[in-house]
Parts: sequence; structure tokens; C-alpha cells
Amino acid sequence: MATQDMRHIKSGGRRLGFYAELGRYFTPDGRLNETEFRQFLRESLTDREDAGRWLSEYLEAVFVYLEERGLDAASRALFQAAADESEALGMGSVALPLVRLRRLMDLPQDAEEEVAGRKRNPDDKRRKIFDAALKVFTECGFHESTMDEIAAASGVAKGTVYRYFESKEDLLDHLLKATSHRITERFTSAFASGGDVVDQLRVFVEQWVYFIEENHSLYRLIQAEGLNGKASRQTMFYEYLIADFPMIKERVAAMDTGGVLKTVSFHTVAYGMLGFIDGVVRKWFRSGMEYPLRDDIPVILEVLFNGFVRDGARRQTYFVPPETATGAGNP
Repeated sequence: MATQDMRHIKSGGRRLGFYAELGRYFTPDGRLNETEFRQFLRESLTDREDAGRWLSEYLEAVFVYLEERGLDAASRALFQAAADESEALGMGSVALPLVRLRRLMDLPQDAEEEVAGRKRNPDDKRRKIFDAALKVFTECGFHESTMDEIAAASGVAKGTVYRYFESKEDLLDHLLKATSHRITERFTSAFASGGDVVDQLRVFVEQWVYFIEENHSLYRLIQAEGLNGKASRQTMFYEYLIADFPMIKERVAAMDTGGVLKTVSFHTVAYGMLGFIDGVVRKWFRSGMEYPLRDDIPVILEVLFNGFVRDGARRQTYFVPPETATGAGNP
């Protein structure tokens, strides 16, 4: 039996039903789960009278969405899987604009290359330079440090350091990105495995705090440089983490099968959560790190998940999810 047409809950022009569908067959870091996508298509196309029209419109919507998020390479693998499934179901044709077909023909063959490019691990020399840079930056301060000191501390020739990195600023930027990729790998499997969405978010918060505690010198350095650096590179550490999860919002929507999460701006919540944790970390730094940071996890979770006003004392509702507002519904 054909599945129902997509039903969207609109929030600031966003479509949660569409997000949940994408999150079903994409991992948080932007990898296409081809098995899940093919299963989704079979469920959506079987016994559907308007299958050709629906698939044409759906694919175009997905391609536009992936293009906006810089996931172009995934489009080609997705299109190939869609062509295979539609042919297996005896569909005669799928219509796409010529400009879309031309773009698909020009995309890389392997969507995995796109993700691998974002996560490519540095070789041994780069690791030595990264380790030395962190030591020098921490001991001397970023602005007082020199590439000569970093080269000496790494045991790598200065010319080699400059072959890898154009400047001290470029080195710091690559160090930040490489670290965020390590965190991405740490969290990807958790969100990709499914399960209760609240439990997964709790695990994410806990693991993020653990990572900061274990890498506090790096975190402190990068956050401070992000705040005090030039306007063109005032980037907080966790912004790179968010960038490495281009489909995390969609994955969370797919996991929220029971509708336990409120329909709010995902990125506002994400930045707010990570920013709140950053404030707790700064308090920890000011205390001289005299206690384990993980001791603050229960308070962090309580405030983030339940707020800090007792249930019986709440006097005002500040936000009403659009799907529960008076007169609202699922169009």
C-alpha cells in the first residue's frame, strides 16, 4: 500500500517531516546509507499511482537541499540508487531539469570521498607539528609564539612546517579542524545507531564534557583565540563541530519517533547548549580546575533538559511549539 504524502510541520519555513526522512538515510556526518534509502524508496513508491511525479519532485527537493549543505557528491550516489529502484519497480520515467542532470554528471563518482576529504587524518609529521604547536601556544601564548619555536619543538625542519602551513594562523586553523574531526568520529556512531533520542543527546553532552576535560589545554587555547582573534576568524571551537555534522538536525528529527522534542530552531538550540557548556567550562577554568569537570554533568543535564525553575513554580510559557499552538496543525 502506498505511503501517505509527506506531512510537514512548518517552523520558520522549515519542514520537519522532510528532515526526518533525510535523517533516516543519512548519517549525521553526511554519508548516504544506501540500504536505508532504497528501503525508503520502495516503501514510498510501491503501489503508488503518481510514483513518477512524486519521485521527480522528491529527488529535486533533496538535491537542492544537499547542494545547499555542500553535500554535492552524495547526490550522485543517491540518484543512482533511485534510478535502480524505480527501474526495478517498472517505472517508465523520472523527470529532472536539464540543469540538474548536467550537475549530476559533473559530480564526483564516490560520495565517500566527500566525507573522507573532510576527515582526512594528518600524517606523522603533521601530528608532530600539531603536538608541538599546542605545547608552544599553551606555554608562550599564541601571539608570542613563532614558527621557529614550533619547528624546533616538533623536530621538523622549518621549511617542512611551511610546506604544510602557510602561517601560524593557518596552523591553528588546521589544528582546530583536525580536532573537530576527531570529535566527529567519536560521536557519529552514537547518533547513527538510533535508539532513544533523549538518551543519545544526553550521551552527546556527556562525551563533549569528557572531551573538554581530557583536552582542556587545546580547548582553552582555541576558545580564547576564537574570541580574541581577527574578526575574519572569530570562530568558536564548537562551530567546527557543528559544521562536521551537516545532517545532525535531520538525524535527530528521524530519531524523534515519539515526538518528545519541541519544534524549535535546531541551530539556536545547538549553539545555546554548547554555549552554556562553554560557560560552565570557563567557570571551571577560573576555579583553577580544582575539581573534575565531569562533576558538573548532572547540573548541565538538568538545566539543559529540564530548566532550573521547579515544575510547580512555572508561571509563564515563553515558547509554544508551532504544531501545538492554537489553530495550528500539520498542513
